[in-house]
Amino acid sequence: MTTIQVVNGQNEVRNEAGFQVIGSIAPNQEGLSPKELLEAALGLCISISLQKVLARDEVEVNVDEIEIQVTTSKDEGITNRFVRFDVTVQFPSQLDNSYKEKLIAVIERACTIGNTLKNDVVINTVEKR
Repeated sequence: MTTIQVVNGQNEVRNEAGFQVIGSIAPNQEGLSPKELLEAALGLCISISLQKVLARDEVEVNVDEIEIQVTTSKDEGITNRFVRFDVTVQFPSQLDNSYKEKLIAVIERACTIGNTLKNDVVINTVEKR
């Protein structure tokens, strides 16, 4: 479970381990904005999926070379939702191109966040009692 709590005027994002990050109201400020947290969730899911597939395939690589960049965008005239997520993956240098193509297909299917974003979901908002 993730909890957002306002403390001294700042949105604090917490998990069950405690305080993790400040939530900001706009991108590129102290803390992470909702847009940046959404991008981070997708990027982290892709990174974890990639590392799990490499481990499953027993491919030894320098995982420090892995970098995931996620950019969201809206269409003109659409202000209240993102319509596109562009994900760029930097693979470890020793992987060949055919294996990289296979990895992209596998990690897209494996990432729960990506699969959620690609499909309709139900959001149920209720008052805490």
